[in-house]
Amino acid sequence: MNPTNASLSMKLEELGLSFMAASLESYLADQSRNENTLLERLTDLVDLEYIPRKERAARTRLKISGMPQYKQLSDFDLTWLKGGLSRAKLEELSSLAFIDRKENVFLLGPSGVGKTHLLLGLGTRACQNGFSAYYMTCHDLVETLVRARDQNRLKRKLDWFRKPNVLLIDEVGYEPLTSEQAHVFFQLINTRYECGSIIMTSNKSFSKWAELMSDEAVATAMLDRLLHHSHTLSLQADSYRMKERLKVGAVGFE
Repeated sequence: MNPTNASLSMKLEELGLSFMAASLESYLADQSRNENTLLERLTDLVDLEYIPRKERAARTRLKISGMPQYKQLSDFDLTWLKGGLSRAKLEELSSLAFIDRKENVFLLGPSGVGKTHLLLGLGTRACQNGFSAYYMTCHDLVETLVRARDQNRLKRKLDWFRKPNVLLIDEVGYEPLTSEQAHVFFQLINTRYECGSIIMTSNKSFSKWAELMSDEAVATAMLDRLLHHSHTLSLQADSYRMKERLKVGAVGFE
C-alpha cells in the first residue's frame, strides 16, 4: 500500500471505520468503479462499513434475544394450515409494521400447528431489521417476575422487560398460573401497554383465560390491554411436527 493510501487507512481506523480501512486497498484497486458517478463510488465506499456493521449488530441482537433457535418465515409451510393465516396476512406481519405501531400479535391454536415457528420467525426477522427482541416461555417469565418481587426488585425487572421493541412470550396456557403469578404477569402487560409489541403463543382461547389466570378480573384487565392494538391468528391444522415425521417416513398408515 502506498504512503497516501496507508495514511488514509490509518485515519479511517482512528475514526473507528475499521471495515472501510480493511477494504480500502481492494476498493481502490477495483477499476470497474471508474465508470460510476461520484455519488455511486461514495455509496460503495460507505457500504464497506455500513453493511458489515449492520450484519454484526443483527448477530448481536439475535445472540442476546434469548431465542432457543432462529427460524425463517420463508420456511413456514402455509399450505399445511387449514385456516387462520393467509399469505397476505403473513406478508403484512413480515413487514414488521406492527412493531413500529407497538401492536401485539397472538398466535393461538393447538400444539404442533407452527405457533412457535412463527413467533421465532418474527423475532428473527425483527433482530435482522434493527429491532431488539427478547424471548421467554410464559412459565420462565412469571417465575422470574415472582422471584424479582420476592427480592424487592420487581420494578427494576419490569423496567428491563419494557426495553425490547418486541417481547416474545411462548407457551401461554400450557400450565395454569397461580394467583400471584397472574398478578405479576398482569403488571408486565400493563408496563408494556402501548410502549412495545408483544408476540404471544397460546393453546387456550381467550374465553379460557379467566380459568388460566385463576382470577377473572385479572384476566379481563390483561386482555383489555393486550387486545386493544393487536392481531389475533387462530391457526388450524394437523400437527406441523407430525407433518415433518410423515415426510421422513417415521409414521406410516395402515
